[in-house]
Amino acid sequence: MSESYGLLAEQEAFTAVARALSAMLEDGDEHVEFRASMTIPVSALKVRVFNPSGRREMPEGRYNTPTTPDEVGDALEVLRAASYRPGAGTWFSIFVVVQASGGATAEYNYDQEADWDDAPIDPICYLQDQEIFPTDEDKQPEWLNVRLAEGRARLAARDKS
Repeated sequence: MSESYGLLAEQEAFTAVARALSAMLEDGDEHVEFRASMTIPVSALKVRVFNPSGRREMPEGRYNTPTTPDEVGDALEVLRAASYRPGAGTWFSIFVVVQASGGATAEYNYDQEADWDDAPIDPICYLQDQEIFPTDEDKQPEWLNVRLAEGRARLAARDKS
């Protein structure tokens, strides 16, 4: 993990995410909505672009999940690292809206388990995430304590095999 974290680094990283998302807007589009769930080994990304007629479907293989532009994914990883606070961890999911007019907002989820759709991730992923973005035990939400315990049990069972 980069040692570049804190408010200024987070603002710069968010600006890079917003720029990458705004590049997806075409003439007539109003805004783009972007959702991401992340741990170090896995991520799930969803992009939707809206215009006055409703949602514009992205051409297959262009911006549909999982083929989000590399710039978005790369900027998102930097943002997650920049959002890290020693002992307090970083977010597990984010919802970003970028307006065609240039405004951008984000909602960060630090406390709830991320939405992995119908394919929950292996709890070992949370252990790997804790190695890079450690969260003090007293600051871990209960669901994370459970997933970390499940991950440790899976590793122990695998080691016995």
